[in-house]
Amino acid sequence: MRKKIGWFSLLFLLIIGITLSLTVGTIPLSLRDLMDVFQQNASASKELIVFNFRFPRLLVSLLAGSGLAVSGYLFQTVTHNDLADPGILGINAGAGLTVLIYLGFFARGENSWYLPLIACVGSCGATCLVYYFGRQAERITPNRLLLAGVAVNAGISALTLIATIRVSKDNYQFVTAWLAGTIWGTTWQHVFLLLPWLICLIPAVLLRGRALEVLELGDEIAVGLGVRLKRTQLFILICAVCLAAASVSIAGSISFVGLIAPHIARQFTGKKNNQTLVMTALIGGILLLFSDILARVILPSGEMAAGIIVSLIGAPYFILQLLKKS
Repeated sequence: MRKKIGWFSLLFLLIIGITLSLTVGTIPLSLRDLMDVFQQNASASKELIVFNFRFPRLLVSLLAGSGLAVSGYLFQTVTHNDLADPGILGINAGAGLTVLIYLGFFARGENSWYLPLIACVGSCGATCLVYYFGRQAERITPNRLLLAGVAVNAGISALTLIATIRVSKDNYQFVTAWLAGTIWGTTWQHVFLLLPWLICLIPAVLLRGRALEVLELGDEIAVGLGVRLKRTQLFILICAVCLAAASVSIAGSISFVGLIAPHIARQFTGKKNNQTLVMTALIGGILLLFSDILARVILPSGEMAAGIIVSLIGAPYFILQLLKKS
């Protein structure tokens, strides 16, 4: 019964979020205007607003939120630490550093098919550092890994600030907006940049759903049940890193989505399985979508970065979970 309530609630929130995302903005649209747009009875300007600006932004929010949420789910499963999140562990920061260096010093324009790959390079580098400093006796220690992630995140953030200072004046505004978590990828090209990563990686993870369930029982039990531990962990980590990197490269530096979404999903499902993973993806997309909507309307003029809204929710949640674990 709890699962059904969860799915219906999420479906309702998704419908509300999609409607608000398409109607709320600098130029507000009514539901009647929206219906006219889809029936091709609206003016060219309204069709332009919906199809060329708001609809791609809506899809980027859903896709990036889902990618970050699934990434957090995978990190929490592999590290056996419910506080693991690609933002807290420095994965997002590593992706952000390489993306900013590329956009600030080398790219001619912001749109580039290389962005997710460049972000993956930075995320992989950050992952290697976190693993190197967080391991103990060739094993992953959850608490040590979390501390290593915080340290690596702080170090990369400092390098990012230095890179920000060195970028040109023309790119400075974009860089600062990206660091704050502004969803800058708002065109169909950005949607098509991000979509293949999720289409390939999330089904690949779902096919390993049984192994994920066994990993949740502990490494020793997983080995005893026939799971190839190192190979499975490496595969899951690669998927988690790539999902986070691709999402951050398009949506900006956004943290805590990967922390909150898996926790909420488990409140409805009770354990980790493929159903929990799909629900986690949906929750992450809805969370980032509503954060983006709030960011548009919370200020009298202009808009706030969606990453700030997510952090206002995620930071207290992280502290609460930390106190519970203590």
